[in-house]
Amino acid sequence: MADAEADASDTSSLIEQAISSVLADLDGVSELKREQHEALKAFLTGKDVLALLPTGFGKSLIYQLVPLVCKKLAGSSLFRGVESPIVIIVSPLVALMEDQVKEASKFGVSAAQLGKNDKEILDGKVELVFGSPESWIHNKKWRDMLASPRCRDNIVGIVVDEAHTTYKWGEGSKKSEAFRQSYSQLGELRSLVKEGTPVLALTASVDSTSRGRVINLLNIQGAQTILISPNKENIRLGVVKVPNDPFKQLTCLDWVAKMLKDKGAAAPYVIIYVRSIYATGLVFHYFKALLSDYMWVDRDPEKRTRNILVSMYHKDTLPKYKENVISSFGGSGNCRVVIATTALGMGMNFPHVSYVILLGPAKDTETILQQVGRAGRDGSQAEAVVYYHGGYMAQVDQAVKTFVKTNPTDCIRKGLYCFFEDTPVSVTPGHRCCTHCHKTCTCADEGCNERFPRSESFQNTVKLPARFREVADKDRIMVRDLLQEYKSLLLANTTCLYSSSAACSGFGDELIETVVTKCDHLFDIDYIKTHLPVYSAQHAQEILRIMYEVFGDIAEPEPSVLESIHVPDMYFTGYFDVPDDFFDGLTSAHCGSMTQIKKAKITSNFKPYTV
Repeated sequence: MADAEADASDTSSLIEQAISSVLADLDGVSELKREQHEALKAFLTGKDVLALLPTGFGKSLIYQLVPLVCKKLAGSSLFRGVESPIVIIVSPLVALMEDQVKEASKFGVSAAQLGKNDKEILDGKVELVFGSPESWIHNKKWRDMLASPRCRDNIVGIVVDEAHTTYKWGEGSKKSEAFRQSYSQLGELRSLVKEGTPVLALTASVDSTSRGRVINLLNIQGAQTILISPNKENIRLGVVKVPNDPFKQLTCLDWVAKMLKDKGAAAPYVIIYVRSIYATGLVFHYFKALLSDYMWVDRDPEKRTRNILVSMYHKDTLPKYKENVISSFGGSGNCRVVIATTALGMGMNFPHVSYVILLGPAKDTETILQQVGRAGRDGSQAEAVVYYHGGYMAQVDQAVKTFVKTNPTDCIRKGLYCFFEDTPVSVTPGHRCCTHCHKTCTCADEGCNERFPRSESFQNTVKLPARFREVADKDRIMVRDLLQEYKSLLLANTTCLYSSSAACSGFGDELIETVVTKCDHLFDIDYIKTHLPVYSAQHAQEILRIMYEVFGDIAEPEPSVLESIHVPDMYFTGYFDVPDDFFDGLTSAHCGSMTQIKKAKITSNFKPYTV
């Protein structure tokens, strides 16, 4: 027993010395965080490790240092027979692999992804070998490589990056097949390498109930779990219910547009997560309708891409525009607001994001945690807010419903992080914690002097008393005539083959008579949309314009913002500095999508966008 303890002590000491020596030789990394050090040390001693570390923590540094430390330990009992240490990394995305290869090269570590530098990889000359689960599990060349004597003797560990994808992507459900089934088969890798080769599973977002699934799928044995609370105290959390109304559902973003108009390229960075590609285009055009020329730095008359303040990011965004977003949020461009799907996620590290907005909560709490965690990575105070209504809640997990509908007397922060740690804590003072804690904050003698942030206070509007006008019979006749004239103009541009004129135009005689009857109360657009059967912003705006023309007792209505959004242009066609033939070379898939998009139009049947 004593001998075993002495050996363990000697091994620990050797590893500590080797790590210290490596860090002394590196530029830019003087020391490791405690959890990085623990994970690296456990992995080097041959233990399986499950490391649950927050986004932006530096998880990749753990395995990037492994070859360097192994070289320092060459000849020791730990790595006897290892001539050139190799670490196998399973990574979900090509872009993520490319970034990690570049990062590793800064430390003098040779790295490559499968399909590039294959000869060097097969010859065992690459220290960090990145590949997708499909390549490692189903490609015979790489399976044979793992099992070959040269590699078996030199492989010192397997790393599974973004380990939550093992079950989220690798397992299907009763309703759908697995997105990437190979992820659920990664446990097979252990049968290809020598016995005892350790596995390091890295992720930022596995809830308490799903950790066992990761361990089982990866065939991890006796794992050392290293956990940091994902509860970032510098991020205030907000949950705000917005109207389930096509006319009002985007007004929760007006404060962002105002901030852009006031500050331009000096505005803070904002990520707006939406739940579909269509929604990215819709929200983009909403900003364009609100901002007009202010969408560009200094109202750039040439509307050049490099000067755009608002952009989009999803799986089909053209590379040119993706790069503009990445460089801008990295500090080298003008874009300040990006409207994104979950494609803006894995492997991207934007340190200076001040606001993260979820326009509709993600399907599961793990994705919400990932998205919220993109705010305030530089340690500065930041905000994350979830906007929701009943329509958004139809396709989310029960845990998300529980979080979003946290009792108003309970802490929202605890409502989210309770799924990831046993005893989540609130932040003090309360106004820095969440919407609910702000209401009970007592940081001052008489409560709290801090106002609610713009992201949460936009809905606090003042309701004015109902107004009334005396309406003469001749005025009602004039109102009816103008409404009928408007209806005729609508029908002139509509072909009604199998339905009534009212169904075709959304503007029928019943609505006209309702307006005539209630015109003594019609003074503003909100009253019209609330009290009349109007389902088009254009129709509501026209009714208000007629009230202005007939009675002259209200301000001249402004054009409807929503009705200026004609085509959600996800590919920025027609808005940027590209020649007319720029899109001619696109794939048929892109062109088909754009053709379909150009046929889309917000009409009287406009519906809230949800997936």
